[in-house]
This record gives sequence, structure tokens and C-alpha cells, in this order.
Amino acid sequence: MAARQMLPLARRLAAAAGPSTARARLLQPQTLPSVVLRPSTRRYAGSTSKQPSATSQFYKTFTRPIAKVLLLAVFTYQVVYWSWMKLEADEVREERDATIAELEATVGAYDKKKKEREEAGAEGKKTS
Repeated sequence: MAARQMLPLARRLAAAAGPSTARARLLQPQTLPSVVLRPSTRRYAGSTSKQPSATSQFYKTFTRPIAKVLLLAVFTYQVVYWSWMKLEADEVREERDATIAELEATVGAYDKKKKEREEAGAEGKKTS
């Protein structure tokens, strides 16, 4: 009984294997095995896949925003500094102009007194 059950199995295997003659095998179209290329990574005996550290992840994530904030802070500081220096220079110039105007007024008053004395002295010489 086992021989009868084996017979159909043997026939099925022979049919699945393909044609039995050499000529039939040559005439049958053949397919080439496909090669699957996978990227290869080298793994060494002691190496394990490391997770990146929290510090490196922080800098990878926040380097650009931190740089942007620092650059804007420096730019803002420079604008405020330049504006302050401009206001200081304007204030110093106004003080200098006020001092010059005061000195010119003083010189004008001395010149006026000097002319009055000269005129008074010239009149006194004429009358004597």
C-alpha cells in the first residue's frame, strides 16, 4: 500500500523537476537566478551599533537656531552701540558749540569795553 502512495508522489516530483531527456531540457526556456544587491556594512567583532549621544543630538538639532540667535544678538548690540555713540557725539558737539558761542560773546563784550575805553581815553586827551 505504501508503494502505491509513493508512486503518485514520485510522478509529481518527476513532473516538477522538468523534462527528463537532454533535448527537452535544452529546448525548455530557462530563467536566470536574480541577484539581490544589498548595501553591505562592515561589522567588526567588538562593534555594536551605537546610539548617538544626547549631546551630539542636541547640537545637531539646535546649532543653527543658537547661531542665528547669537548673530542677531551681536547685530542688535552693534546697532544700539552705534546709535548711542552717535547720540553721544551729537551731545558733545552741542556742548562744544555752546561753549564756543559763550566764549565769542565774552570776547565781543571785552572788545566793546576796550573800544569804549579807547574812545573815552581819546576824548580825554583832546580836552586836555
